[in-house]
Amino acid sequence: MQAANPPSKKYEVHTAHYEDGSSNDVEKASSDGISIEHAPEGTAGTGKALFMLLKAFVGTGVIFLPASFKNGGLGLSIGLMLILAIICLISFQLLIAAHSAVGGSYGDIGLKLYGRVCRYFVLFFLVISQMGFVASYLMFISENIHLVAEALSNCNAPFDSKYWIWIACGIIIPICWVRKIARLSWCAVIADVFILFGLICVLYYTGAQIHEHGPGPNIIALNQRDFGLMIGTATFSFEGIGMIISIVEGMKEPRKFPKVLNIGMVIVTVIFVLIGTIGYIAYGENIAASVVANLATEPLSVTVQLLYAIAMILTSPFMLWPPLTIIEHGIFGPKRSGQISIKWKWLKNLVRSIIPIVCAAVSFGVGAKNLDKFVSLVGIIACMPLCFIFPGLFHFKITSNRWLRIIDVLLVLWGVGIIIYTLYVNISSWIHPSEAAPAQCHSLYSN
Repeated sequence: MQAANPPSKKYEVHTAHYEDGSSNDVEKASSDGISIEHAPEGTAGTGKALFMLLKAFVGTGVIFLPASFKNGGLGLSIGLMLILAIICLISFQLLIAAHSAVGGSYGDIGLKLYGRVCRYFVLFFLVISQMGFVASYLMFISENIHLVAEALSNCNAPFDSKYWIWIACGIIIPICWVRKIARLSWCAVIADVFILFGLICVLYYTGAQIHEHGPGPNIIALNQRDFGLMIGTATFSFEGIGMIISIVEGMKEPRKFPKVLNIGMVIVTVIFVLIGTIGYIAYGENIAASVVANLATEPLSVTVQLLYAIAMILTSPFMLWPPLTIIEHGIFGPKRSGQISIKWKWLKNLVRSIIPIVCAAVSFGVGAKNLDKFVSLVGIIACMPLCFIFPGLFHFKITSNRWLRIIDVLLVLWGVGIIIYTLYVNISSWIHPSEAAPAQCHSLYSN
């Protein structure tokens, strides 16, 4: 018996529930262990599909864009964002065409077109991308909670910011033990509300900063040294690639999705360019890796920082759902059910605990001071293959049109080339880091 499709939420997942005796349908439910659902299959109209698409893309990644605009320079970053949006749109349309031809999840498409090895590669990049997202979230969470602690304690925070990572991880771990993701739908609702509130406040504060103090210092149009980091962060921001197929499958008329995708990508690009531009103009070279850290210290901004941190804690278990289900199924298979033995249940819980611990260990080792470089690295290594290479490979296999095949080849070559170049720039930024401004504490009680 397959799990029933729950009501529409951003991170709802349809997957075989191993603890409920559904082992016979594991492969049928999803060959890559997960299919993120936004609506019961075949019920969503174009308006609802557009809303789900916007929720999938406009999330946490957008708050890292102002710093990425610093890495690229204002003029070049705007141009690159527009170019990347066009390339991503083409790539997503090719992926949808491949899905229409063979059906199934992202992993299913790779399996049907290129075999099991391709499916394993897709699963690998899905796992490291989602774990990379959560590792970035934990750095962001630790930084925000530390800012709140400093503001409320008159700059006498109990310990360094990196130790908040483990406290957040301790909250995330037991949530990851929940097998039926529908039980956590309230987490997704709360997180969405907090993120929306936070983005509105970011626009308010950055607009007020420009109005009261003018543009920030040393705004440049082109940063020749670090613009490769901007490309990685921008790709990270298009984190909804893994949800596109699920949105298509949730529509009453999937043939209308390409038009929905066109409209959605225009809206998403406008939002990305707006927040990246206004954030960088407001704070200039002083922009932090997350623009939320730049907000003036006052009760509303401290509330935004705290709520955003809570939203990321609540979001993390949903982002970890693909690694949790893929790795758990890979280790235990469909037959070792917790219903049969409590031993299997707690061994699975152990695996489900190790995954967020690995994310926390990476975050702890990298540190919040390197958040912008790490976000870019995740975008390069994990997101670019999913955004550029696999869609081109998949579509090349299902089309006989010579011109479309040329586009597919160019897309794959672009993906490979941009990964090599941006990875070189990213590694150089770790080896030869820019001089960082000294950290400053701002208390709510200072004059």
